[in-house]
Amino acid sequence: MSYSLYVCRFVDGHPAPMDETAIREVLGPVTVGGMPAAGLPESWDLEAEDGGGSEVYGDALGLTFNRFSPGRILDRVAELARRTGAAVLPLGCPTLVTDEADRGQLPESLRAEAVVMAPEALTGHAIQLLISPLPEPRRRPALPSFPYHPSPVATGSVTPSDAPCACCGQERGWVYTGPVHAADAPGSGICPYCIAFGKAAERYDATFTDGIEGDVPEDVVTTILRRTPGFLAWQSPTWLTHCGDVAEFLGLAGAKELERYPDAVEDLRRRCAEQTWPPDEVEDFLGSLDKDDQPTAYLFRCRACATHLAYADLT
Repeated sequence: MSYSLYVCRFVDGHPAPMDETAIREVLGPVTVGGMPAAGLPESWDLEAEDGGGSEVYGDALGLTFNRFSPGRILDRVAELARRTGAAVLPLGCPTLVTDEADRGQLPESLRAEAVVMAPEALTGHAIQLLISPLPEPRRRPALPSFPYHPSPVATGSVTPSDAPCACCGQERGWVYTGPVHAADAPGSGICPYCIAFGKAAERYDATFTDGIEGDVPEDVVTTILRRTPGFLAWQSPTWLTHCGDVAEFLGLAGAKELERYPDAVEDLRRRCAEQTWPPDEVEDFLGSLDKDDQPTAYLFRCRACATHLAYADLT
């Protein structure tokens, strides 16, 4: 890294000596070849515990760190500033001080833009962020409304992406990650807008789930199969129904998550009993459910009465 920074203590706008003992104690352990018995070298090299390094020039009136690495070297710089009350001046960046009163001690040209940071907050990472701030998170557009899959990002069926959509060619900020059932459709890269507006289904004659358990109106079947993001399942994903409508999909769930939904647990227990499993085997199976592994449960909620439903891959 070609950045440089300066560490100096100021009084009334002028450099003032830092505590030489503190300099030796902070930088001595990472000084290549060790510190001299007394005083400071005219210039020396540092090598930190993580392998990062820096060239150092100067004396107690001010130290310049050239070609420094991020990481533990900057931790040493931060510790030195905290120990000595010095300011940190990264090249081309605002000055860092640890007390508002220290702002008035800086040269007048540095005061207005100086950043005051509490001593405990002045770390190597804080210095690195001042030098190379992280980019602002991108503000992504709102997703289309999916009545039967209200939170596709939370369920993992939609994820942020800066790639253009494989269907419409536009960069929408989101991409669908669930199953696509069509002979010629791309396996990934369709945006959720092309699903919601039916464009992907029309272009590829695609559906996004395998089936629906129960009888519901034909327009609801079309909405689920062709205009709703599906979800990945170990076996064929299936949408559950209740009160004459398809239930909304809430996501994967294990035994821990299902503790909040006793009605869903009872629905699972009924499904297991229909397989003529002995009661103890049913309970063992329910206790083994894992959100992040197999077997897992698929959790739904009725849109009319809010009853929770669930099924699991039983074979």
